[in-house]
Amino acid sequence: MIGITFATVISIGLPLTALLYACCKKRYIPFVLGVLAFVVSQVLIRIPILQYLGEHSTAYSMFSAMQPVLFAIVIGLSAGIFEELARFISMRFFMVQRDWQSGFFFGAGHGGIEAVLFVGSSAVFLLFSSTAIAYSNTYFISGIERFFAMLLHIGLSIIVLQGVVRKRFLYVVLAIIIHGVVDALAGILPLYVPKDSALLVVEVTVAVIALAVFNYSLWIKRKGVLQ
Repeated sequence: MIGITFATVISIGLPLTALLYACCKKRYIPFVLGVLAFVVSQVLIRIPILQYLGEHSTAYSMFSAMQPVLFAIVIGLSAGIFEELARFISMRFFMVQRDWQSGFFFGAGHGGIEAVLFVGSSAVFLLFSSTAIAYSNTYFISGIERFFAMLLHIGLSIIVLQGVVRKRFLYVVLAIIIHGVVDALAGILPLYVPKDSALLVVEVTVAVIALAVFNYSLWIKRKGVLQ
């Protein structure tokens, strides 16, 4: 139960805390825009497309089986393209508040709703299930993963917002590449790492990249690009 409780705190508690803090700071609009950017780009567009291809395209299935590395790269970049362009469009055309704090809450909303949908909702369900103990370790790892994923989304949001403020689309391209690399590595590393250590290697890799990107976002703040 400890692992599932931990995952619930991270995947439900942190996003809710961020939302309440955003409301206190009058930055709830960036938070909501971050939520919408993820829901529209992933839940309503990208995931249904991938599901359709998986069910109806033989070429897609063959590609995933015959070229797993290239497939992981393509799938990873598709996530980066859809999500980062959604960030850019939301910030460029709908987000009036364009300071660092707004970028932070945008990322918290984006990563927060992902955590709620992919881990938090199922963790809450398992809390009231008799089989919860069997999934405790898995959800503990999932909770850690969601924490670093949220840090990554915050950092990527700051990078995209920097591009919007400075009117340089190159920063959006940078965010797409970083996002794509992270997602691609999650699919590639298990192919070459021993099975018993693959999960640890993937999670550590994601954590290191997330911390690096988040630290870069703090550097942007110190530099004064985003006040």
